[in-house]
Amino acid sequence: MKKVYYIASLSLLLGFSACNNDFMDLYPEDKINDETYWKTENDLKNFANQFYTTLDNTGAYGSDNASDNQAHQSKDAFIWSDYTIPTAGGGWAKGDWANIRSCNYFLTRYHTVEGIQENINRYVGEIYFFKAKFYYEKVLRFGDVPWLTTDLTTSSEELYFPRNDRGTVIDSICVCLDKASAWLPETMTDTRLSKYAALLLKSRVCLFEGTWRKYRNLENADKYLRMSAEAAEKIINSGNFDIYSTGNIEDDYHALFNQQDYTNNKEAIFFAAYITDKRMNNRPRTVREAQTGMTKDFVESFLCNDGMPIALSSLYKGDAKFMDEFENRDPRLKQCVYTPDRPIAILADGSEEYENSPVFNNLTFTGYRLYKMYSPLAEDNEYIKCTLDDLIYRYGEVLLNYAEAKAELGECDQAVLDKTINKLRDRVGMKHLTVNVGFTDPNWPKWEVAISPLLNEIRRERRVELACEGLRWNDLCRWKAGKLLENLKTYLGPRDPATGEYRVLYPGMTRTWYDRLYLYPIPTDEFTYNPNLLPQNPGWAN
Repeated sequence: MKKVYYIASLSLLLGFSACNNDFMDLYPEDKINDETYWKTENDLKNFANQFYTTLDNTGAYGSDNASDNQAHQSKDAFIWSDYTIPTAGGGWAKGDWANIRSCNYFLTRYHTVEGIQENINRYVGEIYFFKAKFYYEKVLRFGDVPWLTTDLTTSSEELYFPRNDRGTVIDSICVCLDKASAWLPETMTDTRLSKYAALLLKSRVCLFEGTWRKYRNLENADKYLRMSAEAAEKIINSGNFDIYSTGNIEDDYHALFNQQDYTNNKEAIFFAAYITDKRMNNRPRTVREAQTGMTKDFVESFLCNDGMPIALSSLYKGDAKFMDEFENRDPRLKQCVYTPDRPIAILADGSEEYENSPVFNNLTFTGYRLYKMYSPLAEDNEYIKCTLDDLIYRYGEVLLNYAEAKAELGECDQAVLDKTINKLRDRVGMKHLTVNVGFTDPNWPKWEVAISPLLNEIRRERRVELACEGLRWNDLCRWKAGKLLENLKTYLGPRDPATGEYRVLYPGMTRTWYDRLYLYPIPTDEFTYNPNLLPQNPGWAN
């Protein structure tokens, strides 16, 4: 029986007052009474509770919109280079730094608590995890950022320090995650973090940084790739996790994301729990009404079920008719994109409803309707009544991180593939990947930095397996692959049955990539408050 955590709000205890400088405004208005608060283990637990909602994943259905996988009805201003440098806000506002400030507030005060040291360490480990997570998000957005170790006041000299280089920040993030993995418990209980969530995040962070550096000819790329592989390997070698499979290759991948309770699911490293009348979500209904859809480029990236790409497989039936495109393909395609041979709704009486495809409207913008993370069950689609859990961190990503890191290091042999990529393929009955790959796909992406056939296929596997889980944009950035967004098929849908022509998502528009888009600009007012934050990020005028 699943349990659910309850968030103890600390908003009154950690309120922030107004000030002209968003970054300087990092001190509490209604302070915790330090004389009485930091006494018990429960004080630490309640403080940590406030951060757990930042892990909720119910909006994941649209988290690849800013990539080549998905397209939203509302054109994303940033990737279309319509983004204007803000004067304030822009990810650097008071609220954007509040969580980091709160973590530091905790870490400078928890030492007075008395209790069982193992329990104290657990909550301290949670805070180190969250601090690492929040700082990683800052690096993804801005690159170099100030690394802060205390909660600042308006007189703190650190407010006027320059930004730390990204390497220093990433190293500090890894220190936090090492502490978290050492102090968090072996198993996830009461939907709280375990050591393996910290190891997965470290693997993700280091894979990002290692490839970011490799494809920009920066030093220490292998250092981070090695750290990524080692963190992932610790999870693999623990023996605690496995790929979810019941043997149903036509539905197991889809079913993985639609479960009432992940407690006994060995692929789940961390999940957010929901329970009737206590804590519920609106995910399936939101997915169905998402105003987004998958792109032509994404659909064409799936192999045929003989393990060959569509340009080389005799099994590919073309795309003249909508359903032809899905025949003889990797089973994950039909478990990610809706096809009219699957129910769109299963009513309380057991009857089923179906919808034609492709449909072009506000709800299914591209014509490739998202099906991953969608449940057709009527009870799951009641407004904010869904109790399907959210799978936040899963073992599938661990295997992909490990395979890619080992390949980037030149250490990916058949044994590595068999315990990573091929375990994922076994879930859906796909032919195994071999080290020599066995083909040259004429439609491999035009990467700015050329890569081996093996890395091409590992990247393909990552794109397919982790679709709509919020990682694709970051993958493109770390691979220095933003120019792939210029491909017309990244904003194209299927053929319209009425005309035979492809659905053009933004008629009359073409997308041009600029390398400045790998990072966001810092709001201009911040340079007035602290000139030491200069220079502005590359490509953005000061």
